[in-house]
Amino acid sequence: MDKFKLLIKGQEQNTFTIHYSCNGFYDGGAIAPTICTIAIANLKTNELHTFSLQNYILQGKSLIDSEKELLSNFVNFFNSLENPIFIHWNMESLAFGFKAIRARCENYGFYDLSFANLIAFNLSDFTSNSLQNLLKENNCYLPDFLHGKQELDCFLSRNYNMVKLSTEAKTIGLKKVAQLALEDKAVMYNYSGLAYGE
Repeated sequence: MDKFKLLIKGQEQNTFTIHYSCNGFYDGGAIAPTICTIAIANLKTNELHTFSLQNYILQGKSLIDSEKELLSNFVNFFNSLENPIFIHWNMESLAFGFKAIRARCENYGFYDLSFANLIAFNLSDFTSNSLQNLLKENNCYLPDFLHGKQELDCFLSRNYNMVKLSTEAKTIGLKKVAQLALEDKAVMYNYSGLAYGE
């Protein structure tokens, strides 16, 4: 975790954890799946920013209009940040992650989102644990956490609020683990099964 601390220490104000949910990860692996929620938490202020279908559907908007507004607001927020550092969990693939968010934005005509120069830190590179177990072992697990298949089931049944709550729980959990890691208090299991940071 030395690399993590060197990258983040002193930059907490500009560092965020991010997680998102979509209908593509367990539903055919579409390159640009429908996005349900993007949640971002600031490491310094603990402020949570959530862009979710639920927020706009409650206003009476259609699913398409809700997702379009979700993405528009996310793009505006992201572009307002100066040299942000994002901590994430496995968001580097084509079908799931930053590339998928960008592809979905382009589907709606938003071409001013670029992650090309983003400094991103994949927390899963430093543990052989699952996200759920990592959060539990560090007392950062929140009960709204759902597995990806569960989130998809909620999405398909139009229970967008449960997906929103789950995505927020993962984002907040990642933030808490990152804060512990900066203090050398996070329990991370490497691929040999040994724990460090205790």
